[in-house]
Amino acid sequence: MRRYDYLIFDFDGTVVDTGEGILKSLQFAFEDQGDPVPDLSELRKFIGPPIYYSFTAFYGVPEARVADYIKSYRARYRREGVFECVPYPGMTETLQTLRARGVKLGIASSKPESLIYDVMRHLGITDLFDAVTGTAFDDSRHASKTDLIESTMEKLGAKDKRRVLMVGDRLYDLDGAAGAGVDSCGVLFGYGSEAEFRAHNATHVVAAPPALLPLALGDEADI
Repeated sequence: MRRYDYLIFDFDGTVVDTGEGILKSLQFAFEDQGDPVPDLSELRKFIGPPIYYSFTAFYGVPEARVADYIKSYRARYRREGVFECVPYPGMTETLQTLRARGVKLGIASSKPESLIYDVMRHLGITDLFDAVTGTAFDDSRHASKTDLIESTMEKLGAKDKRRVLMVGDRLYDLDGAAGAGVDSCGVLFGYGSEAEFRAHNATHVVAAPPALLPLALGDEADI
C-alpha cells in the first residue's frame, strides 16, 4: 500500500544543489554594496531561510538597505548563478519513478518562483512537477513556509493531509510541514543535519534520493 500520494519538495538543497550559484552571488552582493566579502563556507547558512531574513538576522543589514543587497545578489544570480547548479545524484530518476507510480509532485520554496522555473528549465526537469509555489521576485509577498506548503497542497488537490509528505533539508521545511499538519522528511544530502531534523521532529530522515521510493510508495515500491 502506498504511504503518500503527494510529495512536496523544498528546492535549493533538496531537489537541486544550487549552492555554488547562490553563494557566489551572495559574495558579489556584499562586494557590490561595498562590504567585506564573507567566505563561502560562512554564507552556507543563507540556504534555507528567506533571503530577506538572512541578510538582517545573520549580518545585521539595516532593513532600509536589504532591497539593495537583494538586487545585487539577484543581478548576478540571474546572469550566472542560475547555471551553477546540478540535481542531487539520483534525484531526477527518483522523481521520474514517483511520477510513473502516480504520485503527485510539488515544490514549496522561499526562492522566487521565476528563479525556480529558470533553474528547472536549465536542467530540463520542469515537467516532473505538477505544482510549483515560490515567492514574488520583488519580495512583495513574504509567505511563511507553512503558507507555501498549503498553497502547493491546494494546487495539487491534496485534501487528505495524511497522504502528504514535505521533503526538505532545513528546519524551516520541517517546521512548515508541522504548521500545515503534514508529515516531514529531512534529507541528509542537503544543507541540514540529522541533529537539526531530530530537534525539529522530522517524521522521516533519508540519506539519498532513492530512499524516498520505499518511504513514499510502501509496498508498491517492490511492484
